[in-house]
Amino acid sequence: SHTNPSPQVPKINTMDKQSILSLSILGLFMLAIIGYQVYRTLPSSYQLKAGKHVDNEMVCMVNDAYMGFEQTPVEVEGRIYYGCCEMCEAKLKDSINYRMAKDPLTGEDVDKAKAYIVLQSSNDLAVHYFKSEENHSVYAKAQDNR
Repeated sequence: SHTNPSPQVPKINTMDKQSILSLSILGLFMLAIIGYQVYRTLPSSYQLKAGKHVDNEMVCMVNDAYMGFEQTPVEVEGRIYYGCCEMCEAKLKDSINYRMAKDPLTGEDVDKAKAYIVLQSSNDLAVHYFKSEENHSVYAKAQDNR
């Protein structure tokens, strides 16, 4: 017996690459505008400023970086340190080197769990650890007078 070939399925008109590219660019542009509007409406406390004090729990103390959200607490010898991941948690537990920093004003050792932490600059997330708020004030004035 002779079977008829299946009827041709009409080809659905697909968008050409030019249209897809144009729509993608338009979409990214819209996202950029929305992102900028959200950024502009944030209180200035969310914006990064050199010397801005940040809460200890917002800092990964292994990467010495302000993360912008609460990190995982790691208790070592009754003190609380913060890490961003399991690897950082392990490093904080295993080595005192990750739990200590140098005060930029005096050069003395500072326990990160007790430190007064500030952003180093307005355009990256690195932090300074000071022994006290007073040390930071003296340091900041010296920086302003340079």
